[in-house]
Amino acid sequence: MDLRRFESKTFCAFPPLTRLERAAADDGIHLHVLTQLRPELGWPRCWAWLPVRWSEAHGAQALGPAHRLPFVRPESGDPGTPLRSELPLAWLPDAPDAGLLCLLVYADLRAQSHEGHLEPDDVDADAAIARSLAEALAVPALELRHALLRRPAGDQAGEDLSLVLAACQYPPGLLDRSPGAEQDPSLASPAEASLARLLAFARGPAAGAEVSLLLLAGDQVYADASGGFFDPVNSVERHGKPYQHFKAGLMRHLPPSLERIVHMPDDHEIQDNWEPIANPAAPGGRDAGHFFKRATQAAWTHRWDAAPSRRAPHGLFWHSFDWRGAAFFMADSRTERGPRRVDLLAEAQLLERPQREALSVWLAATPGRPRFVLSGSLLLPRRRSSAEHPASALRSDAWDGYPATLHWLLGELWAQQAQDVVFLSGDEHRSGHVSACIEAVADEPAPVRLHSIHSSGLYTPWPFAVTNAEDFAAPESFTFPGPGGQVLRCTVSAWADFPGDGFALLRQRGGRLELWFDRARRPLHEATELPAADGVFELTGLA
Repeated sequence: MDLRRFESKTFCAFPPLTRLERAAADDGIHLHVLTQLRPELGWPRCWAWLPVRWSEAHGAQALGPAHRLPFVRPESGDPGTPLRSELPLAWLPDAPDAGLLCLLVYADLRAQSHEGHLEPDDVDADAAIARSLAEALAVPALELRHALLRRPAGDQAGEDLSLVLAACQYPPGLLDRSPGAEQDPSLASPAEASLARLLAFARGPAAGAEVSLLLLAGDQVYADASGGFFDPVNSVERHGKPYQHFKAGLMRHLPPSLERIVHMPDDHEIQDNWEPIANPAAPGGRDAGHFFKRATQAAWTHRWDAAPSRRAPHGLFWHSFDWRGAAFFMADSRTERGPRRVDLLAEAQLLERPQREALSVWLAATPGRPRFVLSGSLLLPRRRSSAEHPASALRSDAWDGYPATLHWLLGELWAQQAQDVVFLSGDEHRSGHVSACIEAVADEPAPVRLHSIHSSGLYTPWPFAVTNAEDFAAPESFTFPGPGGQVLRCTVSAWADFPGDGFALLRQRGGRLELWFDRARRPLHEATELPAADGVFELTGLA
């Protein structure tokens, strides 16, 4: 953004990426706000929350004076660290076309010598700040919408659900930047083409305006982008700044209609195919490696929305929430992995016991509703190598690499008769879907059906990192020990393959779930009406 547009004599106002943090406790009095600062601007001088009337055509018009707060520099972190704060709900105007615009006021970068002469509480500074806020309102709506807060609408359980599933954004290089792509997707480089199409879809056709939830299934950033050749070892450069750049780029232009973003970390936010190694001398016999603690702390600090937790050194990434009448469980299939060796493979767990118990309780508490489980790692289908040679599971980074956890989950679905749970994932850099049926070999009770939908990466340029469709064991049927001594059979359908970079759109209407995969050859934002769905799933047993 051109800061010259915000000039005043001494101060400039800047609209940061600002979103409601939906997972925070709701007391009906406060708004819980997540604000991503721009590190290149340093620390702001004060915070202004301006009531405005909003129009996509005309931008923001002030409805009254700004609520100004002194900016208190955090005790830890840098200017790019996201800030979480509370605001009085009463500050939000009641009008349906109104909102609260977040503006951070900085000392003008070309007038640093005047900082000692004008402070935000000086009379002259007050007039200068007021001018800077007025100048900020004069820019196009596109440059302000990411700083606008609207009155929260709540879960709205009676409404239909539209969500986007995305994963794996390899970072743009020096020549991959895309000036103007936030307005015209055709200007995007290959590295940002999928993101540009997502922006255009979310703020363009009616189907895009209906999308209220974005699920990021891992590898939001690549801490190991060069595979170890030029990766920084400094924690700020390796883990913190990639999140800052991602949020400060095209993502900040997502419209307010996309109300909630939830991200689960995966391997490249630590290092490729990360898992711990067995080490009897390490706590719990598990050596997580050099980068693990700092990487997971950075992922927690820069999270979009997660369950509020103070657990050290980071919070619990796994959690559940309700949205538009559907139930969601965000499964952490990366950071809780147990170490694997040939002698440990039969018992190694992908999820620790508390998470497995929480998932079981969630299944028991949510019958009769659409249910979605997000896991960075692919649940089904299994690798062909794992199906043919069980010891080959050691080489799989997906759920079949931890057969004890895979069999437990399939058995739990069968025991609870949890029909048509939809599993979402995004680590294979390839889009597609399967359905599966779980039944007892003795044919009692009724079989249980599940669906596994996988989104390819937003940008995954290296062909060797893309899973081949031939590597999947689909269709297939396999047996495994279930609860109560039962022998269960899982029958997996053929893999419906959709190669290429992009994202997935899911739309639930009653008992019907429709799926589309956006691709450069068929961009969703260019269609006035959605094309024929790439997959249709019947969700049975809904209340």
